[in-house]
Amino acid sequence: MSTSDRAAESVTEAGTAGAGTAERGGAVGSAAAGQAVAAPPAARPSGTWLVDLGVLGVAIVWGSTYVAMQWSGQFISVPAFLFLRFAMGALVITLLSLRAWRKVSREEFSLGVLFGVLLFGILFLETLGVRYTLASNAGFLISLSVMLVPLIERIFLRARIAPSIYPLTLLSLAGCALLTLNQGFSVRSGDLIILAAAVIRAAQIVLFGSRAKGRELSLVRVTAIELWVVAAGGLLFSLVQPARSWHEITHLPGDAWLVIAYLGVAGTAFAFLTQLHAARVSSPTRVGLVLSTEPFFAAVFAVVLLSEHLGPLQLAGGALVLLSAYLGRWVDARRRTPPPPAREVTE
Repeated sequence: MSTSDRAAESVTEAGTAGAGTAERGGAVGSAAAGQAVAAPPAARPSGTWLVDLGVLGVAIVWGSTYVAMQWSGQFISVPAFLFLRFAMGALVITLLSLRAWRKVSREEFSLGVLFGVLLFGILFLETLGVRYTLASNAGFLISLSVMLVPLIERIFLRARIAPSIYPLTLLSLAGCALLTLNQGFSVRSGDLIILAAAVIRAAQIVLFGSRAKGRELSLVRVTAIELWVVAAGGLLFSLVQPARSWHEITHLPGDAWLVIAYLGVAGTAFAFLTQLHAARVSSPTRVGLVLSTEPFFAAVFAVVLLSEHLGPLQLAGGALVLLSAYLGRWVDARRRTPPPPAREVTE
């Protein structure tokens, strides 16, 4: 997830997918899952471009989720929105993998619940934040999680990182400033909310990698459990104001139902399953670099569909954030020797 809904909030990131999302959302969680758990075999040259095309489709879909989430905000509250979207996405993934559910382990269930809670937090902040800022800003700001991952690893896990990560982090922060300080030193509240989501997303990626390394896990089962937890979280928070939530759901216009269904099926189920497949036949770095185009598509959709205006400084800031994320992933991947991955359980 967008995050925005986009994590949510990813094969190489958390729903990111944000957005995370993804997506958005969102993750913006399964991106990390694909990187930390699934070891891709040697890439198949003849079919790699098809995989890249599928991942590019995920980036395009996640880029559109920021606009979709902002538009749907006029009809439905954040908890009810998350419940409907992720119940649809989780249901699709569960129905497509029924045979895999015969061997759910306690470890898979506990990890799915833990990271589902984190994913819910990411997506809640992304969905809320995009309502109080530009959709284009949200797409760029959530990508800061890419730069935060190595810093969190360095601070909390004492991991060695490439020296060039530090200037790239400063570059991304400069881009962030150009994006958010577009009216003097006043910052939109939505920008701060999206930044909080980016921090949690980065922490989720690091935590998933450390907890899942060397374990036998089914990414499909863990991912589906995460999505069901997000849906359950949305339902639980909706019950705080049951009359309002029921009224919103029963009075949603038809086009709003179509948008939420699009986010649930394309922005969630399709995005997560495509990433899991790509992690097996391509490399996490390759997948991550393709997904790094998500903020660009978020800006395109925001300008075309919402008539948002990006001034020269905002365009420069977005370019700096995107460039630093791209180079940061490339630099980090070049210096790392991948640790022995966990064995992927397919049944």
